Amino acid sequence: MTKHHKHSLAATQNPSFDLCAGATAAAGSTTLTFTNHRPNSCTITGLGSLVDCGNSFSVPAKANGVNGTKTCNILSTATAGTYTYSSTCCDDETNPAIILQ
Repeated sequence: MTKHHKHSLAATQNPSFDLCAGATAAAGSTTLTFTNHRPNSCTITGLGSLVDCGNSFSVPAKANGVNGTKTCNILSTATAGTYTYSSTCCDDETNPAIILQ
């Protein structure tokens, strides 16, 4: 059974979002915050041209009832577009994406 996470199409300034859902970052955003409600850390791969965290980085596991988070700065060289990525935690058939407006 494939789980589908809700993807918010509404653009948000400096969005914070479930790492398996992706997000839409409004024009002028400077950060992206990935959240993880899972019991294991998750590795995100494929966003090296968008954020300063590198092309592969880890989002910590949920601990003591608090979701793990990882905030990355959007690179000044990033251009508007759709950036797909993969995660070691997501079971969706299609990879999530960040839409930078």
